[in-house]
Amino acid sequence: MGKIIVWIVVVFVILFVLRLVNAGKARRADDRRARAREEKKATGTMVRCTECGVFLPKIDALPSPQGFRCGDPACAQRHGNAR
Repeated sequence: MGKIIVWIVVVFVILFVLRLVNAGKARRADDRRARAREEKKATGTMVRCTECGVFLPKIDALPSPQGFRCGDPACAQRHGNAR
């Protein structure tokens, strides 16, 4: 009877270790998916600066009545538009 209990404990320990390993793999996969989503979001829709013509991600662009503008202060100075 004692050997059966030992084998049951060994099986449960092995199952517990396998569960921990699988949980770690799932966590790493979730991290990779989150990073991929961030990269996709960062390189999403591209827009063109109405002043200098540079293309940049829409989330980095500054909206203006004429369209989008880049955040470069030198661009505004070159074209005489103080922001």
